[in-house]
Amino acid sequence: MKKIVFTVLAAAALMACQSNNKQNQMADESEAIEIMGADSTGMMDIFAYEGVVPSESGKGDSIDYMVIITQQIDTVNGVYQLTQTYVTADGKAGQQMKSKGKKLFQRGTPQDKMAKVYKLVPDSGSNQTVNLWVESDTTVVLLDDQMKAPAKPDNHRLKAVKHHHKHHL
Repeated sequence: MKKIVFTVLAAAALMACQSNNKQNQMADESEAIEIMGADSTGMMDIFAYEGVVPSESGKGDSIDYMVIITQQIDTVNGVYQLTQTYVTADGKAGQQMKSKGKKLFQRGTPQDKMAKVYKLVPDSGSNQTVNLWVESDTTVVLLDDQMKAPAKPDNHRLKAVKHHHKHHL
């Protein structure tokens, strides 16, 4: 178990270094990512997405998203960590919200029955599920509460930082 956690920590630290050292990147790189129910082979898939999305306020504010998803290879469900940093219109980083919980897989949205959707369901405290439509291998788009893609997906797209695929030799 320890070996797996260290591998994930190394991957998280690597991703933090690779993303141009943005000030509000992973606030604490030594933060452990908990892995529930990892099997003895330790074969894990780690996905990380980040992007800046306009806030609902309409004042030019935005929210910087950082999502890390961990799951066993060949499974569709896993766990996630999400950091949302509020950024004001003049570029100042403000309030930061973190959540973690289960990553579930769902097929279909109202617009596209074949769409792949990651549902991020927080463990506690919030009933605010985040739905990510898997647009391609390297991008996901934030869906609204009705599971609809925004009219301009460009503004709501998160890009893959690093796809870490761990093979067991």
